[in-house]
Amino acid sequence: MDKLLEYENLLFKKSFCSKKENLEKIFHKDFFEFGKSGRIFSRDGTINYLLNSEDRNIQILDFAVNQIDEKTFIVHYKSKHDGKQMVLRTSIWIYENKEFKLYFHQGTITN
Repeated sequence: MDKLLEYENLLFKKSFCSKKENLEKIFHKDFFEFGKSGRIFSRDGTINYLLNSEDRNIQILDFAVNQIDEKTFIVHYKSKHDGKQMVLRTSIWIYENKEFKLYFHQGTITN
């Protein structure tokens, strides 16, 4: 699923995240996140954070998509931050009204 990889990468780019309409369109109304910090983030909290973020030097590795049912996809990958910190990531995307919406995300720091 090239589109889901594209969307995951866009969420690390200031050019995409600095526009509230982009974020409101991509995040499902019931979105929540378990952050790598251990905190839980709501849709609004995540959007506000991303609106004020800079470009993040994050490389996606070992990207894999599995389809759970006709409209639900789970994505797993590793992300490398500034060439150092590794994070295991999982996202759940829902395809509705001919668009992908990010429903859930979790990041877990690893070695």
